[in-house]
Amino acid sequence: MAQTTAPAVARSPGGPDTRNRAVLVVVCLANFLVLADATIVNVALPTIRTALRLSPLGLPWVVNSYTFAFGGFLLLGGYAADRLGPRRVFTAGMVLFALGSVVCGLAGSSAELVAGRTVQGVGGAFGCPAALSVVTLAFPGAAEHTRALAGWSAAGAGAIALGPMIGGVLTGVLGWWAVFLVPVPLCLGAAVAGWRLLPDGGPAGNPRKERSGRPPGRLPVLRLTGADTVLALTSAALVAVGYTSTLWVQTILHCGPVQAGLAFLPLSGGILLGAGAAPGLVRRFGVRGSAVGGLVVAVAGLAPLSRLPAGAGLPQLLPWLGLLAFGFGVQSVPVSVVATAVPGHEAVASAAYQTAGQFGGGIGLALLSGLAAGRTAGSHAAGNAALASGYDAAFGGGALLLAAAALVALVLLRPAERG
Repeated sequence: MAQTTAPAVARSPGGPDTRNRAVLVVVCLANFLVLADATIVNVALPTIRTALRLSPLGLPWVVNSYTFAFGGFLLLGGYAADRLGPRRVFTAGMVLFALGSVVCGLAGSSAELVAGRTVQGVGGAFGCPAALSVVTLAFPGAAEHTRALAGWSAAGAGAIALGPMIGGVLTGVLGWWAVFLVPVPLCLGAAVAGWRLLPDGGPAGNPRKERSGRPPGRLPVLRLTGADTVLALTSAALVAVGYTSTLWVQTILHCGPVQAGLAFLPLSGGILLGAGAAPGLVRRFGVRGSAVGGLVVAVAGLAPLSRLPAGAGLPQLLPWLGLLAFGFGVQSVPVSVVATAVPGHEAVASAAYQTAGQFGGGIGLALLSGLAAGRTAGSHAAGNAALASGYDAAFGGGALLLAAAALVALVLLRPAERG
């Protein structure tokens, strides 16, 4: 099996060298910043609504403008990274993301805030596919690629889990503007480091083609469809479950924003542990076996929550969420391996994969939150009991989505051939 890599990223015979590890840190930081921004603002929304006098119809656009721009431009960002080279596109994306963050932090009206959020989304859509393609180019060996993707997956999943906590702390200590301005230096630092460390490329030739002498391969449509479908279904479940769990903790248990964020630290820990265990599981059971196994564990963690009583507190909620998080972390790595190992099309494949996650999460949240609202409205109970019945329905719907993802993984996932 040929060992190919990007020209600008040197490797030592014994494995990834210091430069490659620095590259991984940079792209994981970018992934964390971009994905955290999708959730970090949620806890700050009530404060933003008061400060900028947003209407009930205008407030959702603080979230949706970012989500739609991010999801809508991902494929274009992936195509640009494959054509122009990941270094150029990654750097431009991170600078654009930082610029949008500044506009948001200094916004004095809802129009300015929504415009800034849109710019953030476009910047993230260009930066993320380029960053993920670098993981494939810089770590071409199967074992090291799996380990690198474990770090990437842990950074992204940790961002989703930690975002509400970070947003709550920044909003409570500094103010709503801090959720936008505090990450700016990190974004600019990632842009500078990316320009110095990431591989270059462009229309003259893909790095894999130049090093291996082989043209880019054809897109394995069935395999990519399977991986992208699994991500869409798991994202739909995880985003909706995170939203529902936050509401449970705040509306039923009456925890404040900071307390609610801190309460979900075990969820972040479970994802990190699962992603860390995944490379060893992939070596032993293969990509399909480890993906299906992780999803089965995730279902086992989420299904009991569909019967959670209204009087349940954190001791009854968090252990099952921790098991769900561990299974999610395990499956995220092998599914990423299958979805991104496409010689010559790394960035486009990465963009399609991330697009599936974005739209899957948005659709899942709409469906399961609507299911919860309908169950609550139709409940014969009142107060917390009615709310709990709706939240239980959302948890049950999430478990069904994860079960469907396990079935898709079993049927469609195949090992990726690394070139």
